[in-house]
Amino acid sequence: MYSNLSFVFLALYSLTFAAPVIQQDGRFTIYDLPTPLSGPCDLVEGPDGALWGEDILVNKIFRLAPTTGQIQEFDIPFTTALSNSTQIPLLNSGLLQDRTAFSCAIRAGQDGNLYASNGLRNQLVRINPTTKKIDIFAPPVNNPLGDLQPFNDLTPTKGGMYLTQTTGNTFQFFSFADESFTTYTIPVPVSLPLGLKVGSDGLLYIALTNGNSILIFDPITKSMTPVPLPGLEQMPAVVRAETNGYIYFSLVTGNGIGRINMKTRATEVFPSGRVGGLGAEDTIDSKGNVYLSFFDVDALGVLNTRNLTAGFSFIEFPPEIHGVGLDSTVTVPPNVDVAVNYGPGNAVWFTSIEHNVVVRYQL
Repeated sequence: MYSNLSFVFLALYSLTFAAPVIQQDGRFTIYDLPTPLSGPCDLVEGPDGALWGEDILVNKIFRLAPTTGQIQEFDIPFTTALSNSTQIPLLNSGLLQDRTAFSCAIRAGQDGNLYASNGLRNQLVRINPTTKKIDIFAPPVNNPLGDLQPFNDLTPTKGGMYLTQTTGNTFQFFSFADESFTTYTIPVPVSLPLGLKVGSDGLLYIALTNGNSILIFDPITKSMTPVPLPGLEQMPAVVRAETNGYIYFSLVTGNGIGRINMKTRATEVFPSGRVGGLGAEDTIDSKGNVYLSFFDVDALGVLNTRNLTAGFSFIEFPPEIHGVGLDSTVTVPPNVDVAVNYGPGNAVWFTSIEHNVVVRYQL
């Protein structure tokens, strides 16, 4: 039982800030993160209606209140990849924050808590949005080399969370009931499983970044079916959108959005047309528009799923965080925007790791 190994942490060091806010063009609002060089990397709307995020350059989780702009930060206690009960006080203090985990994934669970990656530590983090108590969970037979990419992802499902181990070539189910892990090995060698999403059909869709395919897992039969993508080396990455019978996902070197038909399992790809773009994450709004963030382009791509022949449109970043470059090309230096999330509110939220900010774009 995993519970014999679990070690419960409180968020020992949390701060609340009224973040500096810049409003631009009536649609963009820019929020500075309090901790320098924190690198906001992933975002999600929490069960409390706030925006929650995880930093990649310092091991913190943050909460942003959309109505006030107030930001709270919560340290993820320092642990090692071999043990979730090892703490080093100096690295878990306000003097020297832990900058060696490179975590970048946070999702809301169906149990009312938030769950996040612990990066290179290959662990699962849980934070209660009300009490702010943090728990660290490690698989009973943990692979310290399981998440050296270091990006991985997690997604909610009934009764638990699924999470991936990229370099471990596995994914796991974490049970809310007994806090145990069940591990599944990907049948495609060295596939780098990254993003994943449970569809409305109850199946789990996993992006095999190095396998150039989407793996479909049936949690009832335990069958796994890899479905290849058209073209070579599209590098599917993050899977966070579904509409009208399709699952949509981001493409890194494919520089766009891909989708899979949930009934026929036919796959298609839609290049963004942005020169040199490297896709990062995707999200979907209430009207069926799928948004794509880029590692190296200072804009969000928008794919209207109701009119795919129109191709992509783009939301250019505001001047305060826009690099040097033409709108049709990459920018120097790039913002390195990994995150994009629809909500809270009728807004798309994204980040700039370079500028250490969170940005809201009101729709």
